[in-house]
Amino acid sequence: MSYTGVWSVGAVPDAEVAALPRRFAHLDETWTVPDGCADDLRWWLGGGDREPYFTPGPTPAAHRFAAFARGGGPTAPAVAAMKEAATGLLRRAEDEGSDPDGLFAVAVREGEPATALHHGLGAEASAQLPGWFGDFLLTADEVRAVLPGAESVLGVAGPRRTEVLSRVDAWVYAMTGAPEGEFDSAALLAGPLRVLRYAAAHGRGVVAVAATY
Repeated sequence: MSYTGVWSVGAVPDAEVAALPRRFAHLDETWTVPDGCADDLRWWLGGGDREPYFTPGPTPAAHRFAAFARGGGPTAPAVAAMKEAATGLLRRAEDEGSDPDGLFAVAVREGEPATALHHGLGAEASAQLPGWFGDFLLTADEVRAVLPGAESVLGVAGPRRTEVLSRVDAWVYAMTGAPEGEFDSAALLAGPLRVLRYAAAHGRGVVAVAATY
């Protein structure tokens, strides 16, 4: 069955983000971890991100990373509830006509945009981004704390930028249903960074949600 992967990042009131953990603290904190998650994480951080992914078709390494990123990390009922609430905050920001600089969304058919970005950056650079493959909640103070790291990996120029965009393109056109040449890889770097900069300048929190529909 066909699906569309969407990654949304938005600046929202700081108080709303700070209140989310308290709203769901009463929920059961039984954590679940996908089978093989720890092994996959060690593999990716230990050099798996630099294995051949396309020769030219997707290799087992590419499929392993796709399944790892899609499967998600450790989770609990409170985490799932906060993700749903974060989606609501993003929708409200859009409905209320928030400043366009404070919102970013990208969609791709039969793929996950945030996974493409993380492949493009590689494991070491991706570690400068918050959350888990596109999902995160940041208070205003946390936005200011993570912004320098995000600037260092998303605001790249020269040969490094060319490399990252080439890796994003390779992922998108081999691992998703995007027609060749129609995905804006540069926006995948610029959009989230723009939102983080906006939030830092205006004292707002940031929520990001990776979802499929």
